[in-house]
Amino acid sequence: MPCLGNAQEETSDLTFAKADALYQTGDFASSALEYERVIFQATTIEIVNTALFGRVRCFKQMQQFGKALDELLRIRLFSLNQKQAVEYHYEKILCYYLMGSFNEARGAIDEMYLNITDSESRASTLLLQTFIYNELQQWEEAKQTALAYVNTFPSPQKDSMEAVIHQMYSKNNLPKLKKEKTSKVLAFVPGLAHIYAGYWTEGITSFLLNSAALAFGVYEVLNGYNVTGYLVGAGALSLTYFGSLQRASFLLNKSNHETVSSFNNNVKKELLAL
Repeated sequence: MPCLGNAQEETSDLTFAKADALYQTGDFASSALEYERVIFQATTIEIVNTALFGRVRCFKQMQQFGKALDELLRIRLFSLNQKQAVEYHYEKILCYYLMGSFNEARGAIDEMYLNITDSESRASTLLLQTFIYNELQQWEEAKQTALAYVNTFPSPQKDSMEAVIHQMYSKNNLPKLKKEKTSKVLAFVPGLAHIYAGYWTEGITSFLLNSAALAFGVYEVLNGYNVTGYLVGAGALSLTYFGSLQRASFLLNKSNHETVSSFNNNVKKELLAL
């Protein structure tokens, strides 16, 4: 994993001494401010870029990933060497990943491949790429990237890990996701879609509530209380029924998200254990 501090080797340690010291003490806000002072007084583009990388690091520590991305956009890309360019793309991909913006992270990966043609230089990003492809449920891309990652390790460790990856991404082990089309069909009967998503208690409760609203309306109409039957019974049924449809959709997405997250976490554990 690249370290933002690597870029600082090309400039005087004294230039960044105060900012670095503040960072080491955990005062990330003050460190970011000090890096900005360095930028204001900078005499070379290299110093500016190094200070900007420092601000990226500070905002990441403060979990302000949007601000970290803003700082990356200030970096003068034309003046970066190959190592710094890889850092730039890695940090951009990472910030999008940490924000949960996985499609944007995928776009940043594509941008990196256009600008960094050396596969060895890109190797440090392979693990992060795997996690992103997993989040996007792009299993084949994730598998190939994971294999490329373990290929950077020596044998026999590499050989054993390749077998593990093939096993993890086999058809039988990939997440079994609930189908939205099936859920929508089942949702016409209140509660069935909830049960399909794996939430039995909510499904039974939804069925009983809708049944009670329907029964009340029918009972009132049969006993001559048409207005009460239509207004109260039908109104309650409308609320419970359409509420049930919305809840079913939410539970389906929640169930699928938990399934994918569980799979992704298992992959992370295996790869990070290397």
